[in-house]
Amino acid sequence: MSYRPDQILIYHITDLQNLPSILANGRLRSDAAMAQHNPAVIGYGHIKKRRMTEIRVDCCGGRFVGEFVPFYFCPRSPMLYTVNLGNTGRPPGCQRTIVHLVSTLAAGIGQNRAWAISDGNAGALHATFSANLSALAGLDWDAIRATQWQGQTHQKSAEFLLADFFDWSGFHKVGCYNNEAALQVQNMTAQHVHRPTVSVESNWYY
Repeated sequence: MSYRPDQILIYHITDLQNLPSILANGRLRSDAAMAQHNPAVIGYGHIKKRRMTEIRVDCCGGRFVGEFVPFYFCPRSPMLYTVNLGNTGRPPGCQRTIVHLVSTLAAGIGQNRAWAISDGNAGALHATFSANLSALAGLDWDAIRATQWQGQTHQKSAEFLLADFFDWSGFHKVGCYNNEAALQVQNMTAQHVHRPTVSVESNWYY
């Protein structure tokens, strides 16, 4: 496959409740930066804490994973699956209000801040990190693209991490669960200078 950064898509999932703050700041901030702002959290609290206080990205000066904005290399991630089941404290079926913010690896690297690629879930203690594009060849792309990924959860959850924040202008698309969610995004972004394409992507959800 091609490992050209401009052809590799990256996806960040967030709740619609967080979009006004992202737009107001012009950027998507890391969990560490957002910790004092009470965002609508969609993941496991104990794993987010581990990412902010335990797991370090050695190739980026030993900064904590939680200091980076995380992206998957696919939509319909294992995290979305478990969140939608209600395993993280949110009600079952909550994926209706979760959107995928889409960009490219090139757009992320082009923001000229520290970045890394993990070989799997960056919240796992055994994850490895690299700040070299050669790491792309070592990812399990079959697992990343799989729709049935049982037994390959770690590999499918490989991440691109960008230090501190990701500029809103770097997103070119917002994928939504249904028309209602898409309309909300369109209304929120209507007065913003940068307006990514908004579309319903039902196959990105469970």
